[in-house]
Parts: sequence; structure tokens; C-alpha cells
Amino acid sequence: MLRRIMEVFTLDKTETARLFGVTRQALEHWRRYGVPADRQAKLTTIFSIAELLERNLKPGVVPGVVRTRAPAYGGRTMLGLIEADEQGRLLESVRSSFDWAVSA
Repeated sequence: MLRRIMEVFTLDKTETARLFGVTRQALEHWRRYGVPADRQAKLTTIFSIAELLERNLKPGVVPGVVRTRAPAYGGRTMLGLIEADEQGRLLESVRSSFDWAVSA
């Protein structure tokens, strides 16, 4: 999942480490030996966000979308919300954005 998140969001090691609040060295350890249990919930939530965005947006636009500041996020980016451990809120926002059953 970690590698897939990096691909979808086009993140380098430093950016990915920042999302989780760890060093690049810790991230490299995770890549080799797995993400620790206490970080699995965050990993799964971010993965869900990445999958929703990739499935519902045109190919190649996700990296730009997650880096664009939005009024709905208090002028922050999606990546900024994740860094601030607000990925649960972000997931709900992304889900509702693509809920086609809700009328406009």
C-alpha cells in the first residue's frame, strides 16, 4: 500500500515520510520490513483516499489535486490534511465528493 500511495500521489521518500511524521530512514525501514501496526490505520485511510481519487479522476491529475490548496480544507492541501492527521476527515470529504446518489 505504501508504494501504491507514493505512485498515485507522485511522492518522493521525503514527502511520504512527512505524511507519516517520520524520517526518511524510518520510511525506508517500513518499505523493507512493513509498516508498524500503530501506523496501519493511517496507511489504510490514505490508501483509500488514493484509490478513490484515482478511480474517479482523469489519469494523471491526482498529484496536482492533492497539492492544490482548497477553501474547503481551510486553505490547505489534501497532503497538508494528512500531515496534520486529519486523513479521516479528508476521506469522508472525498467520499462525499464522489457520491453520485446525492443530488447537486
